[in-house]
Amino acid sequence: MKRIAILMLLMTSTLLGCNTVQAEKIKVGILTGQNNHAWFRDTPVLKQIFDDAKIFDTTILQTPDKNDKEKAAKWEAFKPDFKQYDVIVFNYNGEMFPDHLKKSFLSYVEGGGKVLSFHAGNNPFRGWSEFEQMIGLLWRNNKSGKRVFFDKDGNKQVMQVGEGPGAGHGRQHPFLVDTHTPDNPIFADLPKQWMHAKDELYHGQRGPAENMTIMMTAYSDSKTGGTGVHEPMIWTIPYGKGLVMTNVMGHWWRGKGGGESLQCAGFQTIFTRSAEWLATGKVTIPKPDDFPTKEEVSMREIKPFKELAFIYVKGMPGSDPLASCGCSKQTEPGMIPSFRQYAHTCEPVPGEAAAVAD
Repeated sequence: MKRIAILMLLMTSTLLGCNTVQAEKIKVGILTGQNNHAWFRDTPVLKQIFDDAKIFDTTILQTPDKNDKEKAAKWEAFKPDFKQYDVIVFNYNGEMFPDHLKKSFLSYVEGGGKVLSFHAGNNPFRGWSEFEQMIGLLWRNNKSGKRVFFDKDGNKQVMQVGEGPGAGHGRQHPFLVDTHTPDNPIFADLPKQWMHAKDELYHGQRGPAENMTIMMTAYSDSKTGGTGVHEPMIWTIPYGKGLVMTNVMGHWWRGKGGGESLQCAGFQTIFTRSAEWLATGKVTIPKPDDFPTKEEVSMREIKPFKELAFIYVKGMPGSDPLASCGCSKQTEPGMIPSFRQYAHTCEPVPGEAAAVAD
């Protein structure tokens, strides 16, 4: 009897050990710190969304601020170990990375790392060819690469350099999204079409557009300032041994209010599922009861959160929230007709999160 009891104890310990291994959380690093969008708000909310899924261990990797007087030294010291993360969520749209950071980021992806690019994460680094290759379609003018879209019959179309519009978007509004990879575990038990909350619907994105698997599109209605065709919303591109997924939904501007797109139950579900699938190749996050339908948006309340701090210096060149994306010239062909419509939102955040010069 004593021997049987010991064997049972050993078996129980072994099973508990296996469960401990299975329960190990997916490590996510959210890379942020500069953006023409409200990265100081959407980053803690993204972390909140990951934390609520219960399967992620999420860390915020905040770069030096572009207005920091000690920026050069801080960039030199900013050396995150990307390889310790299963997925890097790329929420950055600012200055070019220094060479050491470019090298380590590329090494991570080429070696098998996974990246989930979020909204304006496809905007930066004009001229960094490796980054543009792994993202595929970026916020660029029509002279900066090919354009990919789907016509009204669902046929994939490719426009060459110089043809058609460049990057832009119409008025923010709720819109219907359409899944093109319904057998992928991210989408397998979800409606093929569902209503996404009020958001920017990117159109005319440009780039190398090679080896893309387009997973989701949305119809860009000309009535809301769109292109009249179905534009890519989510896609993947293999790079080296790694994989990069781009999701251009999730707009949150720097002014007051906003954030509706991140409140969308559909967005939250596919974003967390995307990170799980990138990390493990499977999805265990269940379809929630409040998932949106083809007719109705489903919203979730954002819990209280603390904004990340950054330096805003009034009047300093480069402090303009639109400057970081490098696309704010109103005369540049193919861009949004005018950025003036957003000028009223370009204001410093509350004093506790900003250092404002006199």
